[in-house]
Amino acid sequence: MSWFPAQIDRSICLQTIVSKGDNWSQTAKLGTFITLSLLCGSALMEQSAVVAQVPLQVAQTSSSQASNYSLLFVNSTIGTDSNNGSEQAPLKTITQALRVVQPNTIIVLAPGTYSAETGETFPLQLKPKTTIKGEPRDRGQAVIIKGSGVFLSRSFARQNVTIVGANQAGLTGVTVTNPHNQGYGLWVESTSPVVSDNTFTANGHDGVSVVGSSAPILRNNYFYQNGANGITIYGTSRPELAENIFEKTGFGINIAQNAAPRIVGNRITQNKDGIVIQGRAQPILRNNVVDGNDRDGMVAIAGARPNLGTSADPGNNTFLNNGQLDINSKASSETIPTFGNQIASAKTNGKLDFLGTATVADIPTASPISVASSIGIGQQLPRTQPPIISISVPPTVKSAPEGQRTPLFSRPAATSAARLPVPKAIVTRPAPIRVAPPMLSPATVQPALFNRPASTTGAIEIPVPPPESGSVASVPVASSRNSSTPIPSAPAIALSNSQGVLPVPKGDAPIGNVGNMPTVPVWRSATRNSEGSPPALPSRAIALGLRYRVVVEAVSAGEQAQVRAIVPDAFTVSLRGRTLMQAGAFGDQAKANELLQTLSSQGLKASIEQ
Repeated sequence: MSWFPAQIDRSICLQTIVSKGDNWSQTAKLGTFITLSLLCGSALMEQSAVVAQVPLQVAQTSSSQASNYSLLFVNSTIGTDSNNGSEQAPLKTITQALRVVQPNTIIVLAPGTYSAETGETFPLQLKPKTTIKGEPRDRGQAVIIKGSGVFLSRSFARQNVTIVGANQAGLTGVTVTNPHNQGYGLWVESTSPVVSDNTFTANGHDGVSVVGSSAPILRNNYFYQNGANGITIYGTSRPELAENIFEKTGFGINIAQNAAPRIVGNRITQNKDGIVIQGRAQPILRNNVVDGNDRDGMVAIAGARPNLGTSADPGNNTFLNNGQLDINSKASSETIPTFGNQIASAKTNGKLDFLGTATVADIPTASPISVASSIGIGQQLPRTQPPIISISVPPTVKSAPEGQRTPLFSRPAATSAARLPVPKAIVTRPAPIRVAPPMLSPATVQPALFNRPASTTGAIEIPVPPPESGSVASVPVASSRNSSTPIPSAPAIALSNSQGVLPVPKGDAPIGNVGNMPTVPVWRSATRNSEGSPPALPSRAIALGLRYRVVVEAVSAGEQAQVRAIVPDAFTVSLRGRTLMQAGAFGDQAKANELLQTLSSQGLKASIEQ
């Protein structure tokens, strides 16, 4: 009999989250809370749009909001679709689970590949108040959804899609791959799902497409080597993108038409161009790291007006080591608010307001957004015709054929640790090929600063450690980007507008050569010979410039409890053979000193490590 009952009072679950604060980071609580909120009704989710408020909401949730949710188990290896979906008798396909699922249910996926060969029918269409959950702790490294099916979009007609989003639906802890050369991993159209702790890789066109009037939340996902874009945001969509990584794709983030996403705390690195903003889009960017992209860190054209920071709300974005320009707005007709960022002085062009004098009324706010009605069926969104600028454009990279196993790799450590019982497959899991992308520290270059005020934020947790190395069989491959052997670019595939694909430019595939940046191992086909082993997983703290770590010598349980009474999210770390507790990580030494004094005043032996 399973130790995890099929029906659980939500108040008990939330109390469990709070009680686990000794071991879970704030981000881990957040990932679990998002899942519970989806399953237990929309009242809590209406408040979750403001990221910083979520941990408080978890702690303050009362039993009066209690509800029930159920678990439905799926195992592509040992399951059968005639089973009842219990842990002892799992279903075989996600397709069948979505047919029979009831609201307030988590569909729990066992490790394995879910594809047409295992009985899946694509696209998979998410259901309201239902979450598909694999393994969030490693972003679904061993839970692979691979396939493509025809989806008739209201905005863009016929598309090839793996998963279609839905309101109040959740997707967490899976790897999504669409091998079709014009395929999309996740299609979100005038809906608002929560998408967290996933990997989107080897999708022929885009990892995620957000169109219509959507307002999804995408948090802590890893977008790696997709064909044209990591994510495309079109229409009047206003998604929230927080703490994601966009790496080694044509455009990391492509925003067009009248979209107004909020982009906070992301890493956009080693793409052809980092962020491309077209039409009359008005994204808000805060606390992002945009580094090591082949050409430009951010490109704004036509009437696009991104908000990179105002005097009242500084941007705190870091642009670093981009091949040509950090910000290229020469082709934009708008003045772009750019107050309070770290940008190399000689690597920008266009009309940029570094002094914070832009009219605040003209800048879109970040208030929660309701989802408008869908665009009428058959209505075509206009194709963007930007003026010619001095950048070439990314291709659509042809993916492996459907029958070929998609190579996998080690993702950067995920920061959510929500865990439900996952049944174990009897046979061996799919064997991946690993890549551990290094996270470049912004401290390697000292660009000029434009009115960047001291940080006013508190400590930012280091993400939880990655799962045990033995969880997935691996074939190590380490390919140096500075090797004398050139990396062949994939052939570009011409796209026809008559096919209804999202408009993206054409050009050479990105190869990620960025001056003297550290080498990045690139995954190869399983048929390639491999040498060496991948480097250690990167630290997001390094990427965000969190140089000052406040640690405490707390050996006894009483001392550890005292530390957590001051910093509830403190956790144990191993440093040079010593077991310590980390109370915070900062980019500002003054903030680190402030916490150090607070801990020392309570009789604790604290220090700052760099």
